[in-house]
Amino acid sequence: MGLGTTPTGRSTVRNRAGIVVAGMVLLLSGCGSSLAKIVGTTSTSPPPRSTTTSTTTPGSGYEGGAAVAFPVVACADAGASPTGWRPSVLLAPIATALVGKVEFYSDGTHSIVGPSGWACSRYRAPGGVIRLDVTPRGGGAPPPAGTVPPGTQGIFAEFATTGTPEGVGLVCRYFTVPTWQQAEAACGPGDPAGEQSSMPTPDIASITDPSGVIGTLVGSGGTQPVSGTVIFPQSIPAVADGSSIAVAKESCSLTDTSLCPTILSDFDVREFPVPGEAALPAASPPTGTSPTSSTSATAPSIGTAGSSQ
Repeated sequence: MGLGTTPTGRSTVRNRAGIVVAGMVLLLSGCGSSLAKIVGTTSTSPPPRSTTTSTTTPGSGYEGGAAVAFPVVACADAGASPTGWRPSVLLAPIATALVGKVEFYSDGTHSIVGPSGWACSRYRAPGGVIRLDVTPRGGGAPPPAGTVPPGTQGIFAEFATTGTPEGVGLVCRYFTVPTWQQAEAACGPGDPAGEQSSMPTPDIASITDPSGVIGTLVGSGGTQPVSGTVIFPQSIPAVADGSSIAVAKESCSLTDTSLCPTILSDFDVREFPVPGEAALPAASPPTGTSPTSSTSATAPSIGTAGSSQ
């Protein structure tokens, strides 16, 4: 088996063994190295019989030299039927101990990890924001619009672009955007009281809302802590110009918080928006305001985007 990356930077798997679906294991027979050696890292030397020069895989606790083929649940659309390819199974280097505990949910465009046996709903929120909600079956899906009640269990993923105030609002508390975009999105100064954030990379903000803290993460404010991630590709000069860039955010609000690191790390890799894929024109600043008068587009270092963990 060879691991590689597509021209867009997404991970791919070239099968040299055999896949057994429905949560069974794909043995890496014939490969000279185990994925356990490259989880969370970038390989500097390719596996045997591969032309790949680098590989990135999500998750932790992966061992045994096996990858798992997880089933995919279709997300029901609240309006028009979703479009795009909808896979029936996805291969992921997630810890084999999680077989039967997690699976993928997809609307044909985006695929996210969530607890097994839950339901997925897809909504188009104001400003063109697409939201996927993975929630317990029988518990009632959150409303398509409005605030999700504090403590609601679920995986909540949001996809937008900075071409709209709503898209800017997903990222502006953690990343530097032009002043005129901050004003349009009514961005508040720094993290909400009690929320913790850090910048593991210039393009990703990691967020935690402790128990009882109502922060920016969906479902926060309940008895369990909520963790999340915000992705904003720092494409220069597009960021400084206020151009439309695809962004994404995911909140993990679960009583079993041990699943959240795997869910969020897969999201960071699988759903990282490719800079420029939105193909939308730059948003126009208010009359008399120039994008060049914005603050620096360089993402703040750890501890400057909010309170550090």
